[in-house]
Amino acid sequence: MLRTERLIVAGSLAISAAALVVALRGPATPVAVGGAPFANDLGPADALLLTTEAGKDALRVSAKDGRLAWGDRGTNRSWSVAAVDIDKVMKKLLDGASYAEKRTEVREKLEKGEAEFQKRAEEIQAKFPIPPGGQPPAEGQQAFQQLQQEYRMFREGIAAEGEKLASEQFEASYRELVAAVEAVCEKESIDIVFRFAPTADPFEAKGSAEAIEKIRARTFLKYPTQVDITADVLKALNLS
Repeated sequence: MLRTERLIVAGSLAISAAALVVALRGPATPVAVGGAPFANDLGPADALLLTTEAGKDALRVSAKDGRLAWGDRGTNRSWSVAAVDIDKVMKKLLDGASYAEKRTEVREKLEKGEAEFQKRAEEIQAKFPIPPGGQPPAEGQQAFQQLQQEYRMFREGIAAEGEKLASEQFEASYRELVAAVEAVCEKESIDIVFRFAPTADPFEAKGSAEAIEKIRARTFLKYPTQVDITADVLKALNLS
């Protein structure tokens, strides 16, 4: 009877010791990641030491600002990377009504001016007719030269206005693109976004210089399709 009692006491002490160890270590429930526990997770741990080649210090990998880090410098981080086909997005933006209306105004201004100059040229021709087999009257030549000078200045002014508008619209559409990219990145926790053109897109180049530019625009030669967030950016801009 005494031996049995000793076995019971020893067993109780062993169970108590095991319970004490568990209590000191903390709860046995696995650490939750994204709200869902995983039975095979390791940790939590402050860092992970990875051995390298002989004579080199072990690589210490830790978590900093929610990212894997292998040093104290800001560049020693694992960043989430994505890419956007900005040519596709900006073309859709520039096709929008607010952009197209302003370009239409400049085009209509050009067409109206062209019609006015044509009318004035016809009036000069009617006022200073050229006699059969003769030369244009001096006054007619002077009037035409004056008209040509005015027309040249008009075309230069329209061209400058068109260039200024194009520059403003390119910048405005770019700002819209960047704002949409920022919104998508905030939602999806993306750190770096590259501009790129899909390698499969046709060049549609009219010359060698344009073909070279098409090649330069293709930042990635190979990439996983998952990095392309163009569709998400288009959605953020309410573009189909």
